[in-house]
Amino acid sequence: MEMFAEGGWSAIRIRLEARGWSPTQIELIHDQLRQGWPLTMAARQVSLSTGLCPLRSRPLG
Repeated sequence: MEMFAEGGWSAIRIRLEARGWSPTQIELIHDQLRQGWPLTMAARQVSLSTGLCPLRSRPLG
């Protein structure tokens, strides 16, 4: 199980899915987390790079 500052990857993935992130965006966020980015910054970077933000998204953290 991969662990990050915000918790285990499976729990983070479930939270992202529940907030409406697409599978592609979730994988991009996962890549950012593996590089050491905090979840909030990873999500922001992915939404900026894809030009999309889920409708149900709320601040992560």
